[in-house]
Amino acid sequence: MSKKISFVFIVLLGVALLLSGCVDKKQLDRIEENQKEILAKVRIIEAGQKEMAQKVAAPAAPQRPQVDYNKVHNLPIGTSAVKGNKNAPITITEFSDFQCPYCSRLQPTLNDVLKAYPEDVKLVFKDFPLSFHKQARNAAKAARAAGEQGKYWEMHDLIFADYNKLTDNSYKEYATKLGLDVNKFTADFSSNKYDALIQQDIALGRQAGVTGTPSLFLNGKRMQRRSLEDFKAAIDAELKKK
Repeated sequence: MSKKISFVFIVLLGVALLLSGCVDKKQLDRIEENQKEILAKVRIIEAGQKEMAQKVAAPAAPQRPQVDYNKVHNLPIGTSAVKGNKNAPITITEFSDFQCPYCSRLQPTLNDVLKAYPEDVKLVFKDFPLSFHKQARNAAKAARAAGEQGKYWEMHDLIFADYNKLTDNSYKEYATKLGLDVNKFTADFSSNKYDALIQQDIALGRQAGVTGTPSLFLNGKRMQRRSLEDFKAAIDAELKKK
């Protein structure tokens, strides 16, 4: 019997008792009040149960896959820009976004690493433009277009210096500042010749579990921390193996 039916039953019973002379109206009122209080509490309990059931039924938020820092990923250099000794035994692979503030802040540390290990370390830059950074892909194209004239890293540095102020006009200004053939730069930048190459970097990053920037790998192993001391410790450990 439902709670509402019980309530009606008790009310009718009270009326019958009142008519039969077994109970007075005050007693019936008290019965009604008690039943209302019970039903109010039942409604609260039912609402709580319903809310709990909805939470249980709701799908759990997807969790990021756990990173295996011991796994060695195959990260070929391909067409990516390389800085440092190209024959160095240690390769730092950076998946980066030119509009990412954390990527910009990391650049001085990476330069310090290369200065500390001029013969032992090379840096490989992989494009991983994030969809919510509207100029990131254009910036990647601009760096590659400057690379056609031997000024990849110079363009790279100018872009990162202005990462939070990039506009459609920024890249031509940088090309002029670097003394590039602006007509060639503009033609290369405006073409689609780099689109597939950038997409290859993105696909390679995703294959290696990259979901954000900067993501760094040292000889294929994902780096968990990225201070200068962390790089030195990882590099020294890798050099000892060799």
